Amino acid sequence: MFLNKTNLAMLFSLIAISACSSNEIGESKDVAQDKIYQRYNVRYNEGNDNVAVHAKFRFAGSNGTTLVLSKPSQLAFDNEVIKVDSSGEGAYYELMKPVANFYGKHHFVFTDINNKKFDNDFSFDMFRLLNPPATASKKQALRLSFESVALSAGDYIEALSSGADSSWSVRTEAGNGNAITIPVKDLMSQKQSELKLDITLYKRMNLQQSTGEGGSIEITYALKPLKVKLVE
Repeated sequence: MFLNKTNLAMLFSLIAISACSSNEIGESKDVAQDKIYQRYNVRYNEGNDNVAVHAKFRFAGSNGTTLVLSKPSQLAFDNEVIKVDSSGEGAYYELMKPVANFYGKHHFVFTDINNKKFDNDFSFDMFRLLNPPATASKKQALRLSFESVALSAGDYIEALSSGADSSWSVRTEAGNGNAITIPVKDLMSQKQSELKLDITLYKRMNLQQSTGEGGSIEITYALKPLKVKLVE
């Protein structure tokens, strides 16, 4: 669903993660409940009507067998129980939610077969480019600033060149705030008169409540491609 140029970087990341992950499917009643790993993903592409809320449970770590939650075990998102689905990636749980009403606080509640609940909250916040430039000089570094919540350790914004003569990516740097600076050397590497950038925010947070195996919540927010005319 999100395999387009706007979030190509996210695709590469997912491939790297899934390369060693099991796609086999088991049932949660057959495993030790403290060995269930929780992984939640929230993905949005600017301009889309919906946000994808995706969850996967695995046995014994992030690469283990995917699990179908056996009753009475279940997953609820904002009090709505999600049904299991499956594909070549194993068993997963997914909802599509309208983005217009999605900004703000949300929570996942995973209930295991012993009726023990694991409640984990997150906030989905606005992300946008401030003052998008129409033109840029190749002889001067290009600074892009963003409206975003403060980035924590492990979070970053990435700008990836797309359809260009020379492919490269630039990320936010520690202490640089919510901004990216594209160096002159990367701008000069472009022979075309237009620079196209795919810009994505990546956020990762540990769970507030988890089994002994842990888990994470990851948010991926991709902006519409930015096109900038380059001048000498």
